[in-house]
Amino acid sequence: MSRTKLSDLQTVTEAVFQRRFQTLRPVLEAEARIQQQLVKLDAQAHKARQDSSDADGYKITGTDVLWNGWESATRRQLNMELARLRAQKLAALAALRTAFGRKQAVENLSTTQLRNRLQAVAKKQLMQ
Repeated sequence: MSRTKLSDLQTVTEAVFQRRFQTLRPVLEAEARIQQQLVKLDAQAHKARQDSSDADGYKITGTDVLWNGWESATRRQLNMELARLRAQKLAALAALRTAFGRKQAVENLSTTQLRNRLQAVAKKQLMQ
């Protein structure tokens, strides 16, 4: 393969790799955001359990039931969103792995070609 074609191929494989990486980034950020929301919800639930044990008014008015219903629905929604994002992440990681493998293969070809060219030049100089 000619040097220019290999150089062009390197440029293309690097661009594809970077594009795949950029598509993964928002998914990772969204996953982290959902996980933070789940941590915040856990802290709120823990605080609400502590507060409700101190005050009988929560149970009398039924606020504890409403809170538990809201917490359960919110947790379910966040977990479903997290599952959807993780499925997207798996697909994006598979595409990224493929792009990385192609990039590495082209880099290996380039390195091998350069090494062979240098060996040929050194051998030619020894023959003179």
